Amino acid sequence: METQTVIIVVISVLVVLAGGAAFLLARRLLPARRTARLRERFGAEYDHAVRAHGDLAEAERDLSARLDRRRGFSPRPLSDEERRDHGDTWSVIQQGFVDDPVGAARDARGLVETIMTDLGYPGLPSGTDDDAGFERVARALSVDHPEAVAVLRRAHAAGRPAMDDRERTENLREVLIAYRGLADALLGGLPTTGDASRGERIEEAD
Repeated sequence: METQTVIIVVISVLVVLAGGAAFLLARRLLPARRTARLRERFGAEYDHAVRAHGDLAEAERDLSARLDRRRGFSPRPLSDEERRDHGDTWSVIQQGFVDDPVGAARDARGLVETIMTDLGYPGLPSGTDDDAGFERVARALSVDHPEAVAVLRRAHAAGRPAMDDRERTENLREVLIAYRGLADALLGGLPTTGDASRGERIEEAD
C-alpha cells in the first residue's frame, strides 16, 4: 500500500474517531446543560417536579413542556383601570382577613385567578378550590414566577395537617401573603397608598 493511501486511511480513521468522541461528549453535555437551564429557570419548582414525578427525565419533560406552552402565550396588557380595580379588590381582601381568615384566603386565590384570566392565561380552573385547580394555577405561573409559586406551595402544603385555631390562622396568613406575592408579580406591583396599617393587620393576626 502506498504511503499516501496509508495516510489517507489513517486520517479517515482519526476523523471518524473524533466524530464519535464528539458525539458521545455531546450526549453527555446536552442533558447536563438542559438540567442546568431548567434548574436556573424554575428553582425550587424544579425540585418539586422531580419529587412529584419521581423521575428526573419525566420531570424535565414536564418543565420543558411548560416552557413551550409559555412561548406560545403573550399576556394581554392590563389597563390602568383594571390594575386599579384589582388593587382595590386586594385591599378589601386584606382588610377582611382578621374577621374571616378562611374567606380572605379563598378570595385571594380567586383574585389571582381573575388577574390571570384578564391577562389571558389559558386552561385555568373555573372557580374550583380543589387540588387539581390549585396545581393548574401553580404550573401556569411557575415559568414566570417560580419563587412566588414556591412560597405558595409551602404555605399550601403546611395547611394539610390537622391544626388548632391558632396554627390554622397562622397558616392562612402565610397563604394570604403568598397570594399577595403572586398578585403583586402579575400586576407589576400592588398599590401602597391608603392605610399603612392594613399590611400590619395580616402580620399581627393570630
